[in-house]
Amino acid sequence: MSDDKPNVPQDDGLFLVWEVEAGRDGKSGVTKDEVVAEKDMLDALAAFQHGRGRVRYARLTPAPRGTIYDYWYGSTLITAHRADGVTVSVIGDAWEDTL
Repeated sequence: MSDDKPNVPQDDGLFLVWEVEAGRDGKSGVTKDEVVAEKDMLDALAAFQHGRGRVRYARLTPAPRGTIYDYWYGSTLITAHRADGVTVSVIGDAWEDTL
């Protein structure tokens, strides 16, 4: 290696986006930590009697106007559904249009 910098992993630009939908209500957030994203999504979902939530990878991409950014979404890590106060989560994408 020609430079003196240590060999450290580089930020690949991936984030984790979590979102919860509960009828007309919802919550969402962004983090770089998988554990935090899952916990925040499940905590937000627990605030509702019924709803759904998911955590998925995302990357910031420039929007057409160049000064605004948008997300490019990747694979879903976990999906959760809540009905009658009971939450069930599954690994992967199980986002259903049930609401």
